[in-house]
Amino acid sequence: MTLPPTATAALKSVALKSGATVCGVADATAFDAYAPEKHRPGDLLPGARSVVVVGGAQPREGDWAATSPWVLQTMGTTERIQGVGRRLAQYIEHEFGYYALYVPPGTASGDTPFLSLMLAAQLAGLGSKSLAGPVLNREHGFMYWSAVITTAPFDGDQVEAAAACPAPPCREMWEREGTTPCLKVCPAADGGCLSGKLESGRAVRTFYDAARCNTRVHTHWIGGFQKVLEETLNEPDRDKRKMLLYGDFFTRSLWAITYSSTNIAQCFECMRVCPAAHGLKEMK
Repeated sequence: MTLPPTATAALKSVALKSGATVCGVADATAFDAYAPEKHRPGDLLPGARSVVVVGGAQPREGDWAATSPWVLQTMGTTERIQGVGRRLAQYIEHEFGYYALYVPPGTASGDTPFLSLMLAAQLAGLGSKSLAGPVLNREHGFMYWSAVITTAPFDGDQVEAAAACPAPPCREMWEREGTTPCLKVCPAADGGCLSGKLESGRAVRTFYDAARCNTRVHTHWIGGFQKVLEETLNEPDRDKRKMLLYGDFFTRSLWAITYSSTNIAQCFECMRVCPAAHGLKEMK
C-alpha cells in the first residue's frame, strides 16, 4: 500500500480544521541523533516512518493582560491540542490504513516524556528553542504540542534554518542592557531559572535550571499534593491537620490533579514578557 500524492496535504488540512494552528511532519529516523534510546519513534511504534506534529491552543492576549493570578494560573489549554492528536491518529488509520500511535503527555518514569514534543516540533519545522526553554513558533510564538507516530511515509518538512529567538526587540535590549526580557524577569543569578548570552544577535550560551523551575511551575500538582499529604500524616495536632487538608493550597492541588489539567502550570513569567511569543498584533 502506498500513500496518494495528496495524502500529506489532506492530513494537514484535517489537522487545521480540527483545531490545530500549525501542522508539520518529521522523519522518524531524524530523532535517532538527538533522542535517547527508548524515547525514539521506532521504540514506541515498530516500523515508524513519520511523526506528525500539531501545535496550537496557545494563550490569548487577554490571558497575558489578566490581573488576577488565579486566572493566569489556569490559562493553559494544553488538553485541546491533545484532542487534535488523537483525532489525527484515528484519521490516518481509517483513511490510509497505516498504524498511528498518538503520543500521550505522560511519562514512563520520572520526568522524561515518552517522546520529546519539543524535539518533534523542531524536527517538523514548526519552531525553535528559545532562551527560556520552550519551542517558539515564528508566527504564533508559544504553543502547546501534540504528536502522532505512524508507519505512513508522509512528506517531511524542513527544519527551520533561522531561530525565532532572540526576537528583534530582545536583540535591541541586549545591546542596551546586556539582558533580554526573559533573562531579566527570571535571572538565575538572583534565584531565577534562566541565564544566557547573545553574540551578533544569536544565543551562544544558555542556562535553564529545570529543577528550580519545576518547583514553581508545578506548584499545585502531584509534588505539592504529596508534600502536604506527608505533612498532614505527620502532624499530631488535629486542628493543624484540618488546616492543612481544608486549606487553599491542598484544595487547589486536588482541583488540579483530579479535574482540571489546565491548572498544572502556575508560572508563565518568561513567556509573558517574550516578544516572540505574543504582542505580534496590536490589541485594543
